Amino acid sequence: MSDRMHPIPFEGLLDWVFGELKTENSIFGCSRLYRAQPDAGRPYMGRMPETAVGPAAGPHTQLAQNIAAAYVCGARIFELKTVQTLDGRDLKVSKPCILAEDEGYNCEWSTELTVPEAQNEYIKAWFLIHVLARELQLGRADGFVFNMSVGYDLAGIRSRKIDDFLENMKDASRTEEFRHCRAVLAERLPDFQHFGREDLDAVPPAICSSVTVSTMHGCPSGEIEKIAEHLLENKKLNLYIKCNPTLVGYHYARRSLDALGFDYIQFEHEAFDHDLRYREAVSMLRRIRDRAEALGLFFGVKLTNTLAVKARQGELPDENMYMSGRTLLPLSLHVAARLSRDFDRTLPISYCGGANAKNIVLLYRAGLFPITVCSELLKPGGYEKLNDMAAALEGGGASGIRTKHTVLDRLSKSLCARARDRHAPRRAPRPQQPETHANCRTVCGSCASVCPNRANVIIQADGRKQMLHIDGMCNECGNCGSSCAERGAPYLEKLTVFCSAEELKDSLNAGFARLPDGKYLLRWDGGVREIRPEDPGVPVEISTVIAAVRDHYPWLLYR
Repeated sequence: MSDRMHPIPFEGLLDWVFGELKTENSIFGCSRLYRAQPDAGRPYMGRMPETAVGPAAGPHTQLAQNIAAAYVCGARIFELKTVQTLDGRDLKVSKPCILAEDEGYNCEWSTELTVPEAQNEYIKAWFLIHVLARELQLGRADGFVFNMSVGYDLAGIRSRKIDDFLENMKDASRTEEFRHCRAVLAERLPDFQHFGREDLDAVPPAICSSVTVSTMHGCPSGEIEKIAEHLLENKKLNLYIKCNPTLVGYHYARRSLDALGFDYIQFEHEAFDHDLRYREAVSMLRRIRDRAEALGLFFGVKLTNTLAVKARQGELPDENMYMSGRTLLPLSLHVAARLSRDFDRTLPISYCGGANAKNIVLLYRAGLFPITVCSELLKPGGYEKLNDMAAALEGGGASGIRTKHTVLDRLSKSLCARARDRHAPRRAPRPQQPETHANCRTVCGSCASVCPNRANVIIQADGRKQMLHIDGMCNECGNCGSSCAERGAPYLEKLTVFCSAEELKDSLNAGFARLPDGKYLLRWDGGVREIRPEDPGVPVEISTVIAAVRDHYPWLLYR
């Protein structure tokens, strides 16, 4: 199979959303739809997000369906996945690239799409959420916010590719995708009950007014400051600077993790020595803040980036990987406490680093806003955990821009639970020849819930549950293997729906693809042949699945 994703056309997204809603009472596998309270929200970036939570820049904001799934589950803050000049097939990412069994690890850092493809995904998601908000009565049209993320150096950010992206996200009306989405919705207005012409006309072309600077580990302060100046002065964008957890210093990080039993997490002293030092960061942030204030623009920090650590037990195929999740809590919160104190509690802090439904209210009351998550959504339950976080925040109490450094310091020492008993990671070995079988024994759905791209789905075929894998939506991140009850690799072993015959031929997975003449190309038992589901000799476990997809789940056959 290919690890290259194939974005779904906007028409296909609409077919999928409303087809699945009618058939399964869910949207991209999410059945717990979150409806915001009528008076919810606080002013932010010219809009009024109804909750303070959403997905961080990462796998959950790479594709339009990811963003839509997060929205219907309660997210209202969307940090779009980072774009850079190195993109598409030029970006080499070792696969599998995500493991979130306990603390999170990854070895990917920016969108695997091309920059124009990423831009189109964000535009499609923008329209789709406006439709969902109004049509399903989930919230207000201005109740959510998109934030861009760009990296990793000034030369790349000033390139034509990234500059076009920034300008088009500031005003998407100039793009073909924006015009296409409008035209599609205009044609389909009779299909909607609540989303009307006035709602379509009110969809603003200004998708983003803010950007987060995501810099690689080791980026010098001078480079970061030049990037900030460019984005503030030339692009007129509200700005966040994403800081690294290395600001705590090597010895603090080592002591904190060792005290909690995470002594097996290994990182080098050099990673801290080559990174931005705390005092240098404070001076730089003050200068950038002053410049933003002079220009009448918003400025804040994003805490924190991931921590570069060593892969010692084959967790991921690279020698180095990036740690996220709950183990960032003592590090990220310590940085937040120090910055809050040194800026007299006036520096806005956007937080990411181990937030979950149990601690999000504490983080919010301490003055952190917004709060984004990634590793938590990569565990069983997936996007629907956002529903619990949004519900928890409904009674969480008011939070202002003034962070409470004494509270943050206390939380940094108390929120992260101790390490569990250490065991070898559950990463399933990558089989050279995937096993041929039509289904798993349990159909527990864990692989579907943890997939950020919604590439594993459950359907009903001939009265029984069937797990299917959608090839065109999978980038082989491998996260589903860490939660598989059968200790398998679902993205390689489940019966696969291919979006084209070419993709099937390039794969080893057992599965099928629709052909233009109503036939299907089938790979089964090591062979590839053209069939119709009703043909004699087609295994019944295959014919019933293809017939079910054709008759009841046609959106899975998108091209």
